[in-house]
Amino acid sequence: MITFYRTRKCPGCAAIQDTLEELCIAHETVVLESPNDLPPELASAGHPPILVDEHDVITGSKNIIAHLEKLEKFKELWYKYQSDACYCDD
Repeated sequence: MITFYRTRKCPGCAAIQDTLEELCIAHETVVLESPNDLPPELASAGHPPILVDEHDVITGSKNIIAHLEKLEKFKELWYKYQSDACYCDD
């Protein structure tokens, strides 16, 4: 499960939130009142925005968006090969 930690005044967080919702992947958004309100296990990760995907901790808007783009590509492949059709090309 993906957990997204953000603050209310984060400039890049709205775009990340929109991308998460568009991808339709299970996720939880935790809105922090202060960047210091992170759980103890993430205190050393830095300041929000922070995305936790299983055991991966991704920080920074650009890095999070890049990670979500990889997930989107994986999701597209997953759906492509879930049908009964045969695929012979690369």
